[in-house]
Amino acid sequence: MNNVINFPSDYGFKVLFNLPKDKVIAMCKSAEDDFDIEISDGHGIAYVRATGKTTAAGRIKKVFPSAEIVETTPI
Repeated sequence: MNNVINFPSDYGFKVLFNLPKDKVIAMCKSAEDDFDIEISDGHGIAYVRATGKTTAAGRIKKVFPSAEIVETTPI
Protein backbone atom coordinates (compact mmCIF):
# COMPACT_ATOMS: atom_id res chain seq x y z
CA MET A 1 0.00 0.00 0.00
CA ASN A 2 1.30 3.44 -0.91
CA ASN A 3 0.64 6.38 1.45
CA VAL A 4 1.91 9.07 -0.91
CA ILE A 5 -0.61 11.24 -2.69
CA ASN A 6 0.60 13.10 -5.76
CA PHE A 7 -1.34 16.29 -6.36
CA PRO A 8 -1.15 17.47 -9.95
CA SER A 9 0.42 20.89 -10.41
CA ASP A 10 0.32 21.14 -14.16
CA TYR A 11 -3.05 22.80 -14.72
CA GLY A 12 -2.89 25.92 -16.87
CA PHE A 13 -4.70 29.13 -15.98
CA LYS A 14 -5.13 32.44 -17.76
CA VAL A 15 -5.16 35.31 -15.25
CA LEU A 16 -6.39 38.73 -16.36
CA PHE A 17 -5.29 41.65 -14.21
CA ASN A 18 -5.14 45.44 -14.12
CA LEU A 19 -2.18 47.47 -12.96
CA PRO A 20 -2.58 50.82 -11.19
CA LYS A 21 -2.44 53.89 -13.42
CA ASP A 22 -0.02 56.76 -12.83
CA LYS A 23 2.02 54.79 -10.29
CA VAL A 24 5.38 53.13 -10.19
CA ILE A 25 4.77 49.39 -10.40
CA ALA A 26 6.66 47.01 -8.14
CA MET A 27 7.63 43.71 -9.76
CA CYS A 28 8.94 40.94 -7.48
CA LYS A 29 9.66 38.11 -9.94
CA SER A 30 12.06 35.31 -9.07
CA ALA A 31 13.22 32.14 -10.81
CA GLU A 32 10.35 30.12 -9.31
CA ASP A 33 7.81 32.48 -10.94
CA ASP A 34 8.09 30.81 -14.33
CA PHE A 35 5.09 32.00 -16.36
CA ASP A 36 4.39 34.12 -19.42
CA ILE A 37 3.14 37.68 -18.99
CA GLU A 38 1.73 40.11 -21.54
CA ILE A 39 1.23 43.72 -20.42
CA SER A 40 -0.33 46.46 -22.54
CA ASP A 41 -1.76 49.81 -21.48
CA GLY A 42 -2.15 48.92 -17.80
CA HIS A 43 -3.78 45.55 -18.42
CA GLY A 44 -2.08 42.20 -18.19
CA ILE A 45 -2.55 38.57 -19.06
CA ALA A 46 -0.51 35.84 -17.42
CA TYR A 47 -0.40 32.17 -18.32
CA VAL A 48 0.32 30.30 -15.10
CA ARG A 49 0.70 26.64 -14.18
CA ALA A 50 -0.84 26.02 -10.75
CA THR A 51 -3.01 23.62 -8.76
CA GLY A 52 -6.05 25.91 -8.73
CA LYS A 53 -7.51 29.33 -9.53
CA THR A 54 -6.65 30.83 -6.15
CA THR A 55 -3.05 29.68 -6.36
CA ALA A 56 -2.70 31.05 -9.91
CA ALA A 57 -4.09 34.45 -8.89
CA GLY A 58 -1.88 34.45 -5.78
CA ARG A 59 1.22 33.94 -7.89
CA ILE A 60 0.33 37.07 -9.90
CA LYS A 61 -0.30 39.05 -6.69
CA LYS A 62 3.11 37.93 -5.42
CA VAL A 63 4.84 39.29 -8.52
CA PHE A 64 2.64 42.42 -8.88
CA PRO A 65 1.43 43.25 -5.33
CA SER A 66 -0.62 46.26 -6.50
CA ALA A 67 -2.41 44.38 -9.31
CA GLU A 68 -6.17 43.91 -9.33
CA ILE A 69 -7.10 40.39 -10.42
CA VAL A 70 -10.01 40.57 -12.87
CA GLU A 71 -10.54 36.95 -13.84
CA THR A 72 -8.84 33.55 -13.60
CA THR A 73 -9.89 30.86 -16.07
CA PRO A 74 -8.56 27.36 -16.81
CA ILE A 75 -6.91 26.82 -20.17
